[in-house]
Amino acid sequence: MADNKFDPEYFQTIQPLLALKASQPPPAPLTDVDSLRTNYADFELVLANIPDSPDITETTYQIHSKDGTPITLYRFTPAAAAATPGPRAAVLHHHGGGFVSNTVPQFRKDIKRYAHASGLTFYAAEYRRAPEHPFPTPFDDCYAALEWLHANAASEQIDPARIALFGVSAGAGLATGVALKARDEKISPPIKKLVLAYPMLDDRTYWPEDHPLSPYLMWTGAANKVAWGAYAGADGVKEISPYAAPARAKDLSGLPPTFIDCGELDLFRDEDIAFATRLFKAGVRAELHIYPGVPHGFEMVATNIRVSKIAVENRVRALDNL
Repeated sequence: MADNKFDPEYFQTIQPLLALKASQPPPAPLTDVDSLRTNYADFELVLANIPDSPDITETTYQIHSKDGTPITLYRFTPAAAAATPGPRAAVLHHHGGGFVSNTVPQFRKDIKRYAHASGLTFYAAEYRRAPEHPFPTPFDDCYAALEWLHANAASEQIDPARIALFGVSAGAGLATGVALKARDEKISPPIKKLVLAYPMLDDRTYWPEDHPLSPYLMWTGAANKVAWGAYAGADGVKEISPYAAPARAKDLSGLPPTFIDCGELDLFRDEDIAFATRLFKAGVRAELHIYPGVPHGFEMVATNIRVSKIAVENRVRALDNL
């Protein structure tokens, strides 16, 4: 790369990954979900290499989704939360994976680091994934988790007025869809905060291979097309539900205060900036961070560099005073 746009620390950290990639055969063309899952299977190793966090107690529950199917809801309770008299604040986490891959156990270390750093109890639903379970099933699973938290607030020692939704990538799109429905259905008390890490919000986003930033992308335009097609039958043209693609929502007023961040070299950068701008115009309190020189998933790939530490700290800070 003659004009290397990567953050210098990030570029240094990924050298072993680049060398490994160069030694392997080229990845198969991204044409369907099978090739998408194959090409991104190594990301499980990235998640596994996130440092573990101490003093987190894990609990699981079986809850029922809208269609009656039982799904697993995980609870991650840090020692600080366990020692705090209830009712307490809580965070409902939504993991990433382009709607088609990954699980809560694979994201366990990432969830635990936010629970440990914030001192808050995190919950995470094992939502079903596309294309085996397209929209609205994953969305319904996530909304069912929010309803369960409200219904069981007393026994869980949760203050229902202090629930935040936290999402990563596609999970941030799910969290935003849940917030939209909670607003539309006037769930009471309303969601307190929305924290979105490089959210996947718009099925129309696509950068061709000759885009000047395409060589830097962790999540490509081709991957995005396959994922949105699998999840919502989206082709970037026809109208789809704003609960699936929140950027399609006509009205963003009434959403909770929202934190959004994204890397400069992320496919979702422009859609996230546009969404934050619309939040401001709709009168929603919002905070937007664009981190120079880093792509999608940067703080998981390079956990110890300065920009990653700042990003994680900012997300934790967004949960202050919940």
